[in-house]
Amino acid sequence: MWWAGKRASARTAIAYAGERAVRLSLGGALLVAADVDGRESALAALSAGIRDLPRGTSLRVTVSGAVCRPFLLPEVAGVAGEGVAGKSEWTAIAAALVEDRVGLPAGSPVWLDGGQSSPKMAVAIDAAWRDALVALDGRSLKSVRPWWALAIESTLEGRAVSTSVSTVAAGLAVADSDELVLLIAEGDTYRVAQTYPLDGESATVVLNRALVTHDLPSGGIELIEFDTGALPGQQVDAVLPFRKGVPA
Repeated sequence: MWWAGKRASARTAIAYAGERAVRLSLGGALLVAADVDGRESALAALSAGIRDLPRGTSLRVTVSGAVCRPFLLPEVAGVAGEGVAGKSEWTAIAAALVEDRVGLPAGSPVWLDGGQSSPKMAVAIDAAWRDALVALDGRSLKSVRPWWALAIESTLEGRAVSTSVSTVAAGLAVADSDELVLLIAEGDTYRVAQTYPLDGESATVVLNRALVTHDLPSGGIELIEFDTGALPGQQVDAVLPFRKGVPA
């Protein structure tokens, strides 16, 4: 996957960018914690922060669920198998469904998650966001990844289980500054991959309402939350930076 990469080193700054918040950390310390309003405001705050980074620092960027959204693809008869031809067909199907399934503009870049074969999971990223992040200040950009993908990885590491992204108990909910990303699994296969706007509501309220629609009890899914009240100087977690609950 294009988001894949090794864990950041001490010479790598880690950023988060969303419609409502920007974060930037280096060496385990939070350098920038800004509330923003929309993409242009976020990019301006992030650009200002990375200009002050030491020369030679590389950059890894994480983005919110509003910028990078997962969705499941329907079963389609007649599509080729798992080879190059099949991947090309499934990618085209995912691209055609982006606007309807996740509300991102038609033509937004998509890729297939390799964690499961049926139903296939796709991820789409807002093209305007992607292009702006890639062009940031000429910095040595190592990766652009959804923050919720890091949350999956951190959960798996904490449980010392399979490295498959699909092996997460009954599922996982990740709330960042903008969206709640809900992933519900049966065994090793995701059956639900949806995003829900927070719109000023608490993540718990949004999650419980979403669980009702999937006939699941409130509190039945683990919730990982972004630290919306973070302040510069705070410590950030090495595995999942900007997570709520890390000691100051």
